[in-house]
Amino acid sequence: MRIETICTGDELLTGLTSDTNSRFFQGALLDRTGLTVKRSVVVGDDRDDIIEALDAAAARCDVVLVSGGLGPTSDDLTAECAAKAAGVALVQSDQALRHLVERFEARGIVLSENNRRQAMVPAGSEVVLNAEGSAPMFIQVRGRCTLFYVPGVPREYRHLVGAFVVPRIAALKGGAEVRKLALLKTVGLPESHLDERVRPLAAKYPNVTVGFRTHPPENHLKLLAVGTDEAATSALLEQVVAEARVVLGATCFGRDDETLPGVVLRALRQRRQFLALAESCTGGLICELLTSVSGASDAFYGGACTYLEAAKTKWADVPEGLLAQFGAVSAESAEAMARGVRDGTGVTWALSTTGWAGPAGGDAQNPVGTVYFGLAGPTGVKVEKHRFHGDRERVRSFAAFAALDLIRRSLEGSPS
Repeated sequence: MRIETICTGDELLTGLTSDTNSRFFQGALLDRTGLTVKRSVVVGDDRDDIIEALDAAAARCDVVLVSGGLGPTSDDLTAECAAKAAGVALVQSDQALRHLVERFEARGIVLSENNRRQAMVPAGSEVVLNAEGSAPMFIQVRGRCTLFYVPGVPREYRHLVGAFVVPRIAALKGGAEVRKLALLKTVGLPESHLDERVRPLAAKYPNVTVGFRTHPPENHLKLLAVGTDEAATSALLEQVVAEARVVLGATCFGRDDETLPGVVLRALRQRRQFLALAESCTGGLICELLTSVSGASDAFYGGACTYLEAAKTKWADVPEGLLAQFGAVSAESAEAMARGVRDGTGVTWALSTTGWAGPAGGDAQNPVGTVYFGLAGPTGVKVEKHRFHGDRERVRSFAAFAALDLIRRSLEGSPS
C-alpha cells in the first residue's frame, strides 16, 4: 500500500511553523498498522501548486493524507482545490454547518460568513465531524486512491488522525496478518547503547521487528511482532518484552503510554508517600513535569525554586556557611537542600537540583552542564553528579529527567 502526505501552508515553507503533524501520523501509522509513508510533500497557499500535488499523489497512491488549509480565512484553499482537482462542485454539508452553529452558540460567539466556508466540501465526499475544532474532516475517493483531508491545527489533526484516519487505513489494508506493538521507554541510555543491548534479540526473533525512536531525554525501543494468530502473536511479543526488560535493566522506566513523571507518582502513591522539591538550575521544570499528571496532589507535596543563594538559605534551610565554603553548585549544597526541604515539610522524600545550565558560569571543577542531585529519604541522603552537554534548554531538560529517574530508581530499589 502506497501512502503519502501533503501538508499545505506558506508558514511551513517560510520556517514560521514546524511540521510536527507528519511525524505524529508516521509514528501512529507504523505503530498500529506496520505501514510507512513513502513520500511527504509541502506546498504553499497556491491553488495551482495544491491541485498539481493532489493530482500527482492521487495518480500513484492508495492513500493520501492532506493537512491544512481548512480554516475560515481567504488563504485556506484546500477544500476548493480538492473539488477542482476531482472535477466536482464545492457544496455545503448540512451536517458540518449544524456542527459549526452549535459550536459557536455554545461559546457565545457569532458565526461569521467566513466561518460558514468551513462547511463547504467537495461533492460526493464523506464528512467526519471534528470534536476538537470547527473544520470537519472529509474523505474523497479518486479511483483506487482514498484522500483524507484534515485540519492542520495539531490538536485537531491528532484527534482525527488517531480516531479516524489510521483505523480506516488499517481497514483498507485488510488481510489476516496480526501485528502487536510494544514501546519500551528508557532514560539515561544513549541510543547506540540501546541498540547494542537489544541486538541479540533481533537475531533471535525474526518475526519481531526491532526499531528505535529518540525522544530526548528518552530513547525508546519499538517491538513489532507479526503473525497470523492473535494469541500466539501476543505471547511472542510479551516474551520479547520480558527479555528486553532484562537486558535494559534499570534504564527502562515504562511501556507504551507510561511517562516518567507518571511512573514516579504512581510508585509514591502506592507507598502512600509524598515528594517535595528544591530546584535551582532546573527552575521549576521538575515541578511542571509532575503537575502535568492528573492527580499529582496524591503524592506531590510541592516545590521551591531556590534559585538565589538567599532562597536556598531561607526556603531550603541551607546554612550560609556551607554555601560560602563549598559554593551553591556542589554535592554539599545539593545534600543540604534536600535535607532542609525534607525536614521542613515532613515528607518521605525530598529532591534537590543545583548546577550550571549555561551558557555562562562553571569552573574547572564544575564546568557548564554539571548538575548535582540530592535525594533525602528514610535512610539518609544520596547525592549524584551528572554532566550534560548541549544548550541551556537541553541541560535543564536532561537534568529534570535525571532527577525524576533518581527518585524512581530509589523507589524501585534499583541499583544506581
